Amino acid sequence: MKRIVLISIVLLSFVQLLPAQNISIETLRKDYGKVRKDSVSCAKVYAKVKKNSSQDNTINAYKGAIIASMANYSKVKEEKIGLFKEGKQLLEKAIASDNTNIELRFLRMTIQTNCPKALGYNKEIESDKKLILSKLSSIKDPALKNMMSEFLLDSKFVSEKEKSELKG
Repeated sequence: MKRIVLISIVLLSFVQLLPAQNISIETLRKDYGKVRKDSVSCAKVYAKVKKNSSQDNTINAYKGAIIASMANYSKVKEEKIGLFKEGKQLLEKAIASDNTNIELRFLRMTIQTNCPKALGYNKEIESDKKLILSKLSSIKDPALKNMMSEFLLDSKFVSEKEKSELKG
């Protein structure tokens, strides 16, 4: 575990030397699934988004979700809280400017369903789930639709009835 943290720190230090660059939404969608799986993947994606200079609302929502996810792998309490707050703020700002965007609401649901209840960031799970379930069939991008479907099918916040309707 110490090795993973050390690798993460080295990666993050190195990325500070790189110039700011834009990242595509397709890359973020592809990488987002890796973020929740392990700290090394999360650190790599975090390093990419920290240097992102895009003003695109959806990209900034991914940036927020990835920063908030990075808090899961921090061992220092202050850093963990700081990352979570920074990510949450970016994500909520993106949602505030486009409240019916299913992709943004999906990102929030992934964070809210995976963060400790003590943080109090779980109030929108049900409304996000309802929006996602009602609009999922309208998503044109097959990779995005698949990512959302897989998340919902694995989620303990989605009922068996809702899961069977998703599969149907």
